[in-house]
Amino acid sequence: MGFFIAKNKGGEMSETTGQAIAEASSAITSVSAKTAVGGSLAGLSGKFFGLDPVTALGLMIAIAGLFVSLMSFLINWYYKRQENKRADELHQIALKKANGECYVSKE
Repeated sequence: MGFFIAKNKGGEMSETTGQAIAEASSAITSVSAKTAVGGSLAGLSGKFFGLDPVTALGLMIAIAGLFVSLMSFLINWYYKRQENKRADELHQIALKKANGECYVSKE
């Protein structure tokens, strides 16, 4: 599965794109939690029954779930950081407008 970023003409991400990214990230987090639980159950059952292949499979699934969870966290962190940057820029512009420092002429 590939990820892509859709931008408006101005270079900003649209609101629907941000929503789609948030939903995709939520779905990935959900899958990673299920994978981690499945891996843990497989690992515990393998250890309980003394089956080495099942233990190895459970460990691999658990590690894959942890990796997906980590990637989901990093994606969320990156886009939240971008959102905070945009909000700060808009706040600075609003402050300049309020202080009368924004010189825009309408012609």
